[in-house]
Amino acid sequence: MEVSAPILQSRSSCESLKEKDGAMLVAAAADSNSNSSSSSTADTDGPPLLVTPLRFGIVQPKLYRGLYPRKLNLPFLRRLKLKTILSLTPEPLIEEIQQFCREEGIEMMHIKTSKSKKKDVSITYKEVTQAIEIIISQSHAPLYLHCLNGSQATSLVIACLRKLSFWRTSSIFSEVSYYSQVTAADHKFVEEYTAEIQLPADPVNWIWMGLSRKGVVENHPTVKIKHAETVVVVENEESVQEVEVSYL
Repeated sequence: MEVSAPILQSRSSCESLKEKDGAMLVAAAADSNSNSSSSSTADTDGPPLLVTPLRFGIVQPKLYRGLYPRKLNLPFLRRLKLKTILSLTPEPLIEEIQQFCREEGIEMMHIKTSKSKKKDVSITYKEVTQAIEIIISQSHAPLYLHCLNGSQATSLVIACLRKLSFWRTSSIFSEVSYYSQVTAADHKFVEEYTAEIQLPADPVNWIWMGLSRKGVVENHPTVKIKHAETVVVVENEESVQEVEVSYL
């Protein structure tokens, strides 16, 4: 079951908000360079370069995606005023990036990914659901989502997130193709994605934009939406949160 008219409205709104958010980033970068250049005589090193991570993209306002962050990306990430970095990787962030997060007050959340042998992709359905439940909570925004290469794992999480938002399959994979090569395994993974999604107490307002007056959709053809208070158990280890989700 696919929705047509509301989808177009949602995608149009999404693109408009992306452009606005992107313009703010460009303006911030220009302001930073302008302010720094005025004192260039005192600082021979010049202003810090603002280098985006590879495959960087604005998914929604205050939701960003890209490659595993590197040292040269940190000045740019600082400009995003992130609250959370969500890592879809076998291991937590390296110490250099962890130190940056501690200095900036950024919450680090790590979902240990493992290749799905049956699906031939780099992430499992359980891990995708864990990521979505974090992403759709306003308490974690602004959020930067990444995997090792910013490609398949990140793209599949965003694709399943779009499915939750009733996007057409063709629109979902049109977006995926900007960041990675779309495989038959990717198509099958997203098409067969079903889950129980724990809706947070503070859901972001863009999940079902234009589809509900209340901003909440009670019924979904493939995803069961739960409204219980909480089912997320977080274990702290050196300020990096390892996320495990228990369904009640």
